[in-house]
Amino acid sequence: MENPFKTIITNEKLPETIKQKVMDDVALVKLTLNVAELVSVKYPKTIGSILSIGKNTSKKNPKKKD
Repeated sequence: MENPFKTIITNEKLPETIKQKVMDDVALVKLTLNVAELVSVKYPKTIGSILSIGKNTSKKNPKKKD
């Protein structure tokens, strides 16, 4: 398969529709990566920290026995 970028003449300009499609595709990839990071990394960390708050407070402030 031949590289399509080598066939473009250096003085030839691409149509605006192609430029816009490429930029839209790049934006979609960035959005997908952000959503994947949110779901796979940040959301579990947040849930883990919320659930461990109760455990951590009981360790930090142990009940005094009289």
